[in-house]
Amino acid sequence: MAKQPIKKSNNSKMIIGGVIAAIVIAFVIAIVAGGSNDSGSSDTTKVPSSDGSVSAGENQPVEVVGDVLEALPESGDDPTIGLTAPTLNGYAFDGSNLSVTPGDGKPYMLVFLAHWCPHCNREIPRLIEWQASGAIPADLQIIGVSTAVASDRPNYPPSQWLVAKGWPWPVMVDSEAMDAAEAYGVSGYPFFALVGADGKVKVRGSGELEIDQLNQIVDAALTS
Repeated sequence: MAKQPIKKSNNSKMIIGGVIAAIVIAFVIAIVAGGSNDSGSSDTTKVPSSDGSVSAGENQPVEVVGDVLEALPESGDDPTIGLTAPTLNGYAFDGSNLSVTPGDGKPYMLVFLAHWCPHCNREIPRLIEWQASGAIPADLQIIGVSTAVASDRPNYPPSQWLVAKGWPWPVMVDSEAMDAAEAYGVSGYPFFALVGADGKVKVRGSGELEIDQLNQIVDAALTS
């Protein structure tokens, strides 16, 4: 008598299919949940509190009001001289409000600094010596801007770096996107931008400056 072929039960297929479906569903749930958590953890936007401050941080939001200045060219005339400088509404490292408002009747000198930059590390002692010499005009508002922050580079965090260097002036903290640096056309570090009491750009420059150069540039800028 010939043996009848054995028919495989569909139950095993159903069980395997059910297991695969369960795995797929669990995988989808994990992706959705993981994506939600990643989105929450990577969102560094800081919402100001009722008094306008934000939490402390090495990067802070910056609001730019006005036209962004084009980058400083490597050579030749600076096309931004005489243009109205943009306003920067931002924060210090501790989250307190700090703004640069060109045209408010005060001249400004913005010094853009990167904690890992060797030129910045050499320039800060010169600026402090310049202050000690008494040559800085009394009405000149000097504000440092900490930008290009990188946690894997030397002298991080910049908040401690500037304290250790003895920086004596207010410091605005740039955003991760470097909105403040972009607004002033920063092309290297340290970067200087002098804005007159009329709110117009007087001079911009990049690189180390000696004290006599600082005196010449500032004198010429504020009398023009």
